[in-house]
Amino acid sequence: MTEAELAAARAEQARREAEEAERRRQARIRELRNQLSGVDSSINHFTNVLKTLTDARTSMSMYYNIYYNDVMKACSWGFDIDGNLDWRGTNQTKATSLKIYDIASACKPYDEDLKKLIKDIDNGVDRANAKIQSLYSQRNGILADLRSLGA
Repeated sequence: MTEAELAAARAEQARREAEEAERRRQARIRELRNQLSGVDSSINHFTNVLKTLTDARTSMSMYYNIYYNDVMKACSWGFDIDGNLDWRGTNQTKATSLKIYDIASACKPYDEDLKKLIKDIDNGVDRANAKIQSLYSQRNGILADLRSLGA
C-alpha cells in the first residue's frame, strides 16, 4: 500500500469515526430532549397538584376558622341556652353545662380530624414543593448537558 493510499485510508477512517461520533451525539441529544419533555410534564403535573393542595389548605383553614369561631367559641363562652335571661335557677345552669359539654364532646373528634387533615395537606404541599424543586434541578442538569452537546 502506498503512502497516498494509507493517507486516504486514515482520512476515510477519521471520516467514519466523525460520522459515528455525530450519530452518537445526535442520539444523545434526542435522548436528553425526551428526558426534558418527561421532566417538563412532571413539573406541570406536580404544579397542578401543588395548586390543588394549596387551594384545599386555604379552604380547610377557612372552614376550620368558621367552625372554631361559630361553634367552639360559642360553647366555651356558654351562651344563654334559651335566649331568655329571665330563666334562672339550677335547671338553667345544668342545661347550659350539659349543652356546652355535649357540643364540645361531639365536636372534639371533628376538631382533631380537621387539624390532622390540615396538617396532612401541609405535608403534601411541602412534598410537592420538594418534588418540583428536584425536577427543576433535574431539568437544569439536562439543559446543561444539551448545551454541552451544542444543541
